[in-house]
Amino acid sequence: MAEQQGQSPQNWFERHPKQTILGLVLILMLAATYGAEKLLAQINRTQNLVLFSERRYINLREILPGVDTVDVPPDRAVRDSDGLVQKPYRVRTDAHGFMLPYSRYEKPDLTLVFLGGSTVACIYVEEENRFPYLVGNLLAQQTGKKITSINSGVGGNNSLHSLDILLNKILPLRPDVVIMMHNINDLVALIYDRTYWSKNPTRAAIVNFSFYKNLIGWKAISTLARDMYIPNLHAATRILSHKIFGKKVKEPDDEFAHIRGKKLTVDSAAILDEFKMNLNTFINICRARRITPVLMTQFNRYKPNPDPKVLKATQGFESDSGISVSEFIDLYARFNQAIREVGKDNGVLVIDLAALIPQDQQYIYDVVHLNTRGSQLAAQLISERLQPLVAR
Repeated sequence: MAEQQGQSPQNWFERHPKQTILGLVLILMLAATYGAEKLLAQINRTQNLVLFSERRYINLREILPGVDTVDVPPDRAVRDSDGLVQKPYRVRTDAHGFMLPYSRYEKPDLTLVFLGGSTVACIYVEEENRFPYLVGNLLAQQTGKKITSINSGVGGNNSLHSLDILLNKILPLRPDVVIMMHNINDLVALIYDRTYWSKNPTRAAIVNFSFYKNLIGWKAISTLARDMYIPNLHAATRILSHKIFGKKVKEPDDEFAHIRGKKLTVDSAAILDEFKMNLNTFINICRARRITPVLMTQFNRYKPNPDPKVLKATQGFESDSGISVSEFIDLYARFNQAIREVGKDNGVLVIDLAALIPQDQQYIYDVVHLNTRGSQLAAQLISERLQPLVAR
């Protein structure tokens, strides 16, 4: 008893030997990691190698590779449309970010690629009725050849974004024909920003990138985990929440919020020239790589006396920019005419969908987006005009 009384009491470390050992191991690991980082930093400095936490990148605007998700039209898109159904539309991509489905062959007889914005992507049409996919099927039936027809459309893209995709994603495929359709995204971007090389937060040609730069703490961790590990579950949860609780589908970010409401002036000759230069660049790149370029004008409902839905949409743009309805419709028509002229000057096939697809709600659900019937008609018209190229 006396000996026990004479002993000094055990401290925390003696009472918890396992936790003490674990703590020492963690400290050693952290010290080793810190030491390795400092050593590598010193080595990199001696070799003039600098690592940056923020970098500048070419803005390759694409649908993420390898996704299988759904997209639900936001409330505003449904409200401003004629007959667009607010339901989940399946969106799938392959390992390169090209939309599925498409007929895949180890050695196709002909490969077609479609370039453009949302009017090519046709997100709010069931995937088996999107015209780039249908064109391949129709041409295969008409010619008996193995045709691969790839949809590389991305919502919001203008012709500069498509040139980036052409250079970095499409050329390695060695396609036979590339078909490009642009108009409204170029027109709006050039009206608002006056250049393709703007500082627009989502459409700039070059972006400064940092992982979740504006997020801190738990928000940063949860967002990173969501986007990396459960993007499809997140989308499905949003849709289920909308169905059960009637929550609104989130509106997409407004890329031009920084300039809306300001009175704008438009140098129509200058922006038309910019657009034509991009069209010519597309043609020249294709020909330099032994690819047949094809241009398409953009179907639309911009008539001299537009129907109420179209008029309302165009009046909204007028209030945002100060550009009158008649001036905008005229500029849009001149952009389509520029496509015809550039095609003629270069001896390039132009598929004049603006003239071929009726300007009404039977085929186009808002101002420039095809519904299922319109997509099927576009596929028929495009395949008929491509058939001579395929038959060579």
